[in-house]
Amino acid sequence: MSDNISSENTEKIITKRVRCDYNLLEQDIMKLRKQNVLNELEILKLSGHSVIFENQEMIGSQVVTHLNNRKIINIMVVSKTQSGKTGSMCSTIKKYLEDSSNLIPIENIYIITGLSSCEWKEQTKERMPESIQSRVFHRCQLPSTFAKEIKDKHNILIMMDEIQVAAKKGQTIHNSFKNAGLLNKSKLYENDIKIIEYTATPDGTIYDLMKWNDASTKILADVGDGYVSSYNLLEMGRVKQFKDICGYDKKTGEVDEAVFENIQEIKNDIITFDNPRYHIIRTKNGLEQDLTIKNFKQIFNIDTYNFIKYDGESYIVDINKTLINQPEKHTFIFIKEMLRCAKTLNKGYIGILYDRYNKNPGDSTIIQGLVGRDTGYDNNGTSICYTNIDSIVKYEKLWNSEFEDNTIKWISGTTKSINGILTGKNTFNDPKDYDGFSVASEESEEEIEEPQPIIKVKHFAEIKKWFNINLKPNGYGNGPKRKTKDDDGFYKCITQFNKEEKIRTNTEFKIYEKNKKWGFRGNTQKSKQKNKYRVYPVYNDETDINSLEWWLIYY
Repeated sequence: MSDNISSENTEKIITKRVRCDYNLLEQDIMKLRKQNVLNELEILKLSGHSVIFENQEMIGSQVVTHLNNRKIINIMVVSKTQSGKTGSMCSTIKKYLEDSSNLIPIENIYIITGLSSCEWKEQTKERMPESIQSRVFHRCQLPSTFAKEIKDKHNILIMMDEIQVAAKKGQTIHNSFKNAGLLNKSKLYENDIKIIEYTATPDGTIYDLMKWNDASTKILADVGDGYVSSYNLLEMGRVKQFKDICGYDKKTGEVDEAVFENIQEIKNDIITFDNPRYHIIRTKNGLEQDLTIKNFKQIFNIDTYNFIKYDGESYIVDINKTLINQPEKHTFIFIKEMLRCAKTLNKGYIGILYDRYNKNPGDSTIIQGLVGRDTGYDNNGTSICYTNIDSIVKYEKLWNSEFEDNTIKWISGTTKSINGILTGKNTFNDPKDYDGFSVASEESEEEIEEPQPIIKVKHFAEIKKWFNINLKPNGYGNGPKRKTKDDDGFYKCITQFNKEEKIRTNTEFKIYEKNKKWGFRGNTQKSKQKNKYRVYPVYNDETDINSLEWWLIYY
């Protein structure tokens, strides 16, 4: 390829992607290689390895139409879980190569992900043309192999799968782009870099990408006929709220008896199936996985049910080779750190799917979890999934609003709510980290917190008395309620910045006090946070119950 850039004046500010000049020989070679890829796609279709369906053809056409606008650098394609993202990628490659106005060296087409998953890599390669398979990279290969390969290339098409993973500034994708010199708008234009991002749960990346203005756009992908979404499963009554099925208390070493009632609920569902099924149970790690299995064996007779593990160390290498065969008796498959986003399951004989219980679950994790694996075109019509229902409801609202309803409190590692408005949080798409973007002031979106009065006393009764005299008459409500001690006599709490319920120390709270940041998300100009208060138990020594102070912070 010739590195000469076309005759546009590169001394001026570049406002669109610059075409590369190729001599006639280079063009002839690219056309022949292009036809090879199109032939390989047809072979994949005929062999059934990668069929491109009508809705995926439409998605590919939409992407290519947007790419023909040379101002656009980055396109996000949001498609529901198991609706065929890989097919959409194949369709995009096909449509792009079929467009006679597009010439691209095949060695400049990349498919990458922030997932560190060999399963994803092998599954994706199987569905891609052979000419492209060597440029399918997962997380471990991005900072070195991928970044080095693309650093000095022009006219590149980068397709990114599951972009919500490793998506923060300082994580793999951001660092790889930095290493490759891609955090520069002018260079992206000058080198004709095209980026297509695919995900079901864009989290904060979509809000940051939309700040690129005319350099980016988004597409919400239509699903094909027969698709079953997580919300469809909920409407069918086939989604139930998950509960704790481990119940282990690390301090006492005891198991909460309530978990056996929760497991009995599963048994009540299992006996409704006409034939034996596989029941996939996501567990915690280590000892807690073993305790969960032990809990199940107290409810389910080991002579009547099978119990196996799928955790990266078990004999199962590919779970689908197990799932494809109907079990002789009901079989529990206990998994840990497996079957997250991107994995497609053979669903024919699946009965129960039970995601790992969490008091404060991340919405993206839930949608991409076991309920996400049960969606798609091949749902068996009878499976039941235990998960967090609220996450499914919120996702449906976001989808229906085309991810523009930013009042929904979506919980993920790359979203935050500022003054009740959902926005991105330190993602690799944030234009502030790219040279050459003119980003409008976001002062109105920032957390503006005025100094809060802080009351510190030794006993809760003093806090209550002070509140009744000073705040209750001014519309602050009925006042704080005493918290419950744990078995060791400590009070635990959750803060706005750390959702884990734990003992809080004076050291931690002194930082909040110094920075005047308490998570009230106040706005002094609009006075939105009047009549707000919080009460926290704070220990000078987290090992000494007598070092307790009660802190009341209020506006």
